[in-house]
Amino acid sequence: MASTTRIPLAYLLVLLLSFIQLIASEETVTFTKTNYITPSCFQRGINTALENNPQSLTTGIPIVFVYGNRDDNEQQGDSSHQGNYAQQSNSQVNNGAQGGNPTQVGTTNSDNQQTQQTQKSEQVIVTSSKVSYAVSTDSTETATITTCSENLCSISVSTKVVPHTYSTEAVVTYTTTGSKVEKSDAKLSAGKEQAKSTRSTEYDFQTETDDSTAEAIISKVAKTTTRTIFEATVTPTTTYEGETSFESITSTKKNPLVTKSAISKSLTKTIDTSKFTDITISDTDSKSNNSKYSNSTQSSISAYGSKNNTNSVPITSTINLSEESNQAQSVPVTKASQSPYYSYYNTSSTVRLSSIAPSAIPSSSQAATNGSNSSNSSAVTTSILSNGSSIVISSAVSSGTLTSSQSEVSSSSSTSSSASSSASSLLGSKASVNGYSGDLFDAISTESPLSVFSKKELPLSIPSGVDNDGVPYETNKFYSNLFLGEQTDMIWSYPYGMLWKTQDYYGFGVQHTNASDRVFGSADTNNEGVASYYFNPIGNAELIFSSTSFSKSSNHLSVSSMKSMSALVQLSESSTIGSDYIDIPIVQGMGLVTAIYNGDLVPMLNSLMGVEELTVETSSALDKNMSKYRATLVNGVEWLIYVTVPSDSANFNLTAESPYKIKGSTAIDGLIIQIAVAPDSSSAEGYYDEAAGMYATDASVEGSVSGGTSAEYKFAYTTKGSSSSGKTIVFALPHHVESLTSTTKECSTGIKLASTSKGDMYGYLTNELVMSEALETGISFLPWVQNMGSDLSYTSEQLTLLAKSANEELAVDIKETVASMDSMYYSGKVIDKYAYILLVVSDIIKDEDVTNSTLEAMKDAFEPFINNKQYYPLMYDTKFGGVTSSASQGGDTGLEFGAAYYNDHHFHYGYFVHAAAVVGYVDKKLGGTWAEDNKEWVNSLIRDVANPTEDDSYFPVSRMFDWFAGHSWASGLFASGDGNNEESSSEDYNFAYGMKLWGNVSGDNSMESRGDLMLAIMSRAMNKYFYYKNDNDVEPSEIIANKVSGIFFDNKVAYTTYFGTPADHPEYVHGIHMMPITPASSLIRTPSYVKEEWDDQISTFIDEVDSGWTGILRLNEALYDASSSYKFFSSDNWSSTYLDNGQSRTWGLAFSGGISNAT
Repeated sequence: MASTTRIPLAYLLVLLLSFIQLIASEETVTFTKTNYITPSCFQRGINTALENNPQSLTTGIPIVFVYGNRDDNEQQGDSSHQGNYAQQSNSQVNNGAQGGNPTQVGTTNSDNQQTQQTQKSEQVIVTSSKVSYAVSTDSTETATITTCSENLCSISVSTKVVPHTYSTEAVVTYTTTGSKVEKSDAKLSAGKEQAKSTRSTEYDFQTETDDSTAEAIISKVAKTTTRTIFEATVTPTTTYEGETSFESITSTKKNPLVTKSAISKSLTKTIDTSKFTDITISDTDSKSNNSKYSNSTQSSISAYGSKNNTNSVPITSTINLSEESNQAQSVPVTKASQSPYYSYYNTSSTVRLSSIAPSAIPSSSQAATNGSNSSNSSAVTTSILSNGSSIVISSAVSSGTLTSSQSEVSSSSSTSSSASSSASSLLGSKASVNGYSGDLFDAISTESPLSVFSKKELPLSIPSGVDNDGVPYETNKFYSNLFLGEQTDMIWSYPYGMLWKTQDYYGFGVQHTNASDRVFGSADTNNEGVASYYFNPIGNAELIFSSTSFSKSSNHLSVSSMKSMSALVQLSESSTIGSDYIDIPIVQGMGLVTAIYNGDLVPMLNSLMGVEELTVETSSALDKNMSKYRATLVNGVEWLIYVTVPSDSANFNLTAESPYKIKGSTAIDGLIIQIAVAPDSSSAEGYYDEAAGMYATDASVEGSVSGGTSAEYKFAYTTKGSSSSGKTIVFALPHHVESLTSTTKECSTGIKLASTSKGDMYGYLTNELVMSEALETGISFLPWVQNMGSDLSYTSEQLTLLAKSANEELAVDIKETVASMDSMYYSGKVIDKYAYILLVVSDIIKDEDVTNSTLEAMKDAFEPFINNKQYYPLMYDTKFGGVTSSASQGGDTGLEFGAAYYNDHHFHYGYFVHAAAVVGYVDKKLGGTWAEDNKEWVNSLIRDVANPTEDDSYFPVSRMFDWFAGHSWASGLFASGDGNNEESSSEDYNFAYGMKLWGNVSGDNSMESRGDLMLAIMSRAMNKYFYYKNDNDVEPSEIIANKVSGIFFDNKVAYTTYFGTPADHPEYVHGIHMMPITPASSLIRTPSYVKEEWDDQISTFIDEVDSGWTGILRLNEALYDASSSYKFFSSDNWSSTYLDNGQSRTWGLAFSGGISNAT
C-alpha cells in the first residue's frame, strides 16, 4: 500500500502572513496588528488555503514572526508605511481624521526630551500563541479480489485513495521590541509617578469568541497600533471601594391581609340545595355569542330563562357534543335579543363538551342542539345538580387553534360519560381565541380623564432642571432616582449603573457589575446557612463624564425627554443650560454609554478607582474621525474609550494628568465620547469598534399579534451618529435571549456582561431586539392549571358544599363591607372576593336568583367608586399625569401604602379591574350593558397603570410594567439606594390577568392580547428572577434554597417583606408572591416550581400557620396537588380564621375541587 502526503505549506504561509504585517518606523515604536475575524470568516480562509482538509485538524508546524523596527533598507524600501507612521509622536497622538493613523500635533520641547530619554534602553517581549487548522494525507490501497464460479476463477486488482486526517497546531511567536519605561519627574496623587512609554500592548489573535452564541459578522479586519500614553508605576496607597453596607429593610408596614370583618346582612334569596335534580343541557338552536362587548352588533348571553321553562317535558336522551373541530366556522350574531337562556329539566342524560379545542364552544360560536323538547325559549338550559349528578366543564388544554366553531348535537349521539351518573356542561365562561391579528399597542383612549376625578397637583416638588415638556412623568422607571430626593442615588439601565456625582468629583459616573464583587449576607431568616440577601457595591463611578470647568458650584443636572425606556441627562456649569453642556442619553440595554460635549466644554474623565494605564489604539476598523483608548483601572478592569470628532479637520487627544484624571486636549462642539467595559476576549472587541460612533437616544416597544395565539414584540432603538456597521450594540437579559427571533440571534456578539440582579446579559450588534412569544389563550374566568388532563368537573357532593359555602359568605352587605375599607387596596381585594363568588354561583352552581341578587349587590358596591365617593377619592394629578389617591394631599406619604405617590397602583387597581370584568361578563350574559356603561371608569384605572401608547397624552406609557425588565416595579416616587423594587410578583401578574379579561369583556382585542403577552413575558422572567427552582442558573446559587426572591430590587435581592421577616413569619415572604390564586397563577407559578417550594419550604412551617395566610398557602397547593388542597378547604374542621376578608372559601372550594377532578 502506497501513501502520499499532501501538506500545502505555501498556502499556509500565505494565509498566516496575510494576517500579520511588519510596520516600519523611524523611532523606537512598535506596532501590533489585531485581526478581528469570526469563526466562519477564518474557516473560509482555511478552506481556501488547505482544500479538502477537515477543520478540526492541524499541522503542528511552528512558525516564528518577529515584530520590531525594520532596518534602514526596509524603511527606505517601503514608503507607504513610512508615510503613515514615521512622524508619530511618542508623547502625544493625534486622533483626528486620518483613517485612524496618528499624525504629529504640537508636542513641546520637554515632551520631546522625555521621549528621547525613554528610548535609551530597549526591551524585548516574547509571547506566543497557537493556531489550529486541518491537514490531510491520502493513501492508496490496493485490493486483490478472487472470484470463482463453478468452473472458473478470475483475479482482479482494484485501488482506491483513502484520505487520512489528523490534528496539529501552528505555534506563532511574537517578539515585541520596545523601549523600557523610564520614570518621569511628574508628581502623581496618592504617591504614584507618571510614565510615558512606547511599549506595545499585544492582544492575542483568536479565531472565535468565548461564547458560542456569537453570530454577528465583523466586516472589517483591523490593523491596530497600540501606544501607552500613561502608566502609573506606583500603586496608590489607598484605592476606592464602593459602598458595601447593607441597607436594612424596615418590616413595619401594614400587613396586606384584610382583617376588618364583613358587615352581616340577612339574605332574601339563597341557593336552595333541596331543588337539586339530575339535569342536562337541553334545547334546540342554542347559541353562544361572542364574549366581547361592542356598541351594538354583538349579542348578549342570558344565563337564565323564564320560570315557565322549568316545567318543560323531561328529556331522556343522551347527548354528546361533537368532538370534531375541523368544521369550524364563524356564526355571527347581530341582535342583542338573540340571547340563550338556561332552563331546568329533569333528565337522566349526560352531556359533555369536547375538550380537544381551547374553547369547546367559543364565545363567538354557535352550537346547534336538536332535542325532543319544544320549549318556548331558544336556549341552553341547565341548573343545580342533585346528589347523583356532576358538572363537567370543558377545559382549555392549550393555546387554541379555533376562533369559532359550530357543533352539531343529536339526541341519538353516543354517550360521553363522567365519573358520576350524569353531568352538565358549562358555557360562556370558557376561554376562547379572539382571533385578533394586529397592533398590540392600540390606544385604549385618547380622551381626557373623567371629570369625576378632580384635578389636583401632588404635593411633591420637582427639582429645578427636571422638565418633561408637558408629557406625563414616568414615575416608576429605572431612572426615577434622577429626579427624586437629592438626585444622587444610582440608576441602572442594564448592564451599566450610573449616578450624578456631586462630591469629590463632579459629573456623571458610570460603573459596571462584576459578579465576584457581590455581597452576600443573612439576617432574620428561617433558612439557616442560606444567604438571605445579596447586593452589588454602589457608587464606584469607575469613569466619570465631566469637564475641566465643572466644580462643586458649577455642576448642574438636568433631566428631560423621560420616556418608558429612556431619558436624557444634561450637565452644565450653570442651572440654565446655555450653549455649553453635556448630553448623556440613557436607554435600557445600551452597550456604549455616550456623552456628547457641546459648546466650549473641555472634556474630562475622572475615575474613583484610579487609572493604572492609558493606551491609545489606532485601527482601520474605526471610522476616520474616531480614535480609541483603553483605560486599565487599578482594580484590573479595562474600559474602552471611543472619541469621535465631528469634522475631519479637528484635532483632539486624551492625556492623563493623574490616575484619577483623563483630560481632553481642547473643546470641540459636538465631540462624542463613548465608554464600555472591554470584553474578556480581544477578538470580540471588534464588535465595539464597528458600533462606536453610533448611540441610542430612545427605544420604543412595538408589537403585533397573529390570530390571538402568538405575538412578536421588539425594542426599536432610535439612534444618532454613525458607525462602520450602521448599528449600535445593545444588551439583552436572560429572558430576552430565550425568546429572540432567529434573525436577531444572528446579531449576537458573544459579549457577556453581568447585570446587578438578573444574571448575565449578552450583547447584540443591532438596532432592535425582536422577540416572539406563544400566548396561552386557555386562561379565562374559570379555574385552570397547566397540568389539567381532563375537563373541569364537580361531583354533587362538591356542589352541595359549594352552595352551602356561598350561602354563608353572601350573607353580608357587600356594598357596605367594601366601602368600610380604608384604602383602595383593601377595598379592591374585598370587592374581588365577592366577584369570584358571583362567578361561582353564575357559572358553576348556576342559581338564577342568587346570581341576579349577587350581581345587583356587586353593581351597588361599585357605585361609590365609580362616583368617586370612596374612603380616599381618586384624583387626576396634573403634575405627574395620573389617576392617583388623594390620601396624601395633607402630607402623609405613607397612607394607602404610598399609593398617592404611585406606589403599588397595579396591585390596587388590578383587583378592581378583575372584579369589573366578572361583573361585566355575568351582566352581559343576562342581557345587560354594565360593562359598556362603565367602560371609561375601568379604562381610566388601566390607562394609569398600563397606557400602551404615547398617543394617549394624559398618562405615561406603561407606568408600572417594565417591558425590558419583564415585570413591573411597584415603588413610586420614593428615592432608593438600590433602585426600584417589587414585593409581590403575583399581584403584578394579577393586574395583567384582569386587564386581559376586561379587554375580552369590553371588546378591546388589542388589550386582551397585550394582557396575554404580558403574562407570557412575566412567566418567562419571573421564573428566572423571582422563583427559584433547583436548576435556576440565573440567580446566584447562594440564595436558590430560599425558593423565592422576597423583595426584588434593581441592585439587590432581599428574602424578606416590608411587613415582617421570615425569621418570625416565613409565610409572609412566600405568600406575598402567591396571592391571589387565580386561573393565571399556574402559567407563572408552574406545577414543578410550586412542588419544589412546597417540599423545601412551605412544608417546614405550614403546620405552624394559623391565620389568613393559611388559606393562601393551601390554595397555592392546588397548583400542583389539588386533591390535598381540596381536602383542606372541605374539611369538617374548617375554621374561618384560615381566611382573611379578601379570600373566600367558596372560591377555594371551586378552584381546588374542580382542578382535583381534572388532574
